[in-house]
Amino acid sequence: MRRLPVTLVTIAATAALLSACTGAPAAGDAPTGSAAAASVGPPPATESNLGSEPTPAPASTPDAASIAQADAWLGAIALPAGAVRTDDNTRLYTSFAGWICAPIAGRHGEWLVPNADVDGTIDWIRENPPAGLKATTGGGSFGDAPPPTSATVAFTPEDLSQQGVLFRADRRGSSVAVQADVVALGSTSVCPEPDPGTSFGLPGQG
Repeated sequence: MRRLPVTLVTIAATAALLSACTGAPAAGDAPTGSAAAASVGPPPATESNLGSEPTPAPASTPDAASIAQADAWLGAIALPAGAVRTDDNTRLYTSFAGWICAPIAGRHGEWLVPNADVDGTIDWIRENPPAGLKATTGGGSFGDAPPPTSATVAFTPEDLSQQGVLFRADRRGSSVAVQADVVALGSTSVCPEPDPGTSFGLPGQG
């Protein structure tokens, strides 16, 4: 019975020693809890993030070539005799035109043709396209239908790309107001891809 207290003391000392060994971090161990979160740095460099360049953003402004082309098409517009320019040619009117590519160089023109009708004006424009373009939508004879109060005709390059000139003629009393949207694409322009089995309409087709 004299050895029992010694045994209990020995067991208690051993347990305390084991507890101290397991509770204290060894040299080089990562700290735990909030201290660990504060000390965590960036992940090590890997092959996937070494030497990579950020993807360039799409161009947001038209290039010089597209601007020059838009100016040329605007300057090539012909209208019936007596037409008077009525705007300052600084804005792109798009309430009836959905241009699907970007960026684009846009120009806008407005004229008033006195003592004219819509069908005669739009047919004249169709027969006198801006240089280098061909009529692709709108225009044509209205036959015996009531005289229209509004009509459109669009012109695109030979490749039928999403650019060109779109005219709209509207009745204004005894005169006809003509609006022209001019859009040119450049080397930085990007056009969306249609869904498989489908295609985009030409300018002026809705």
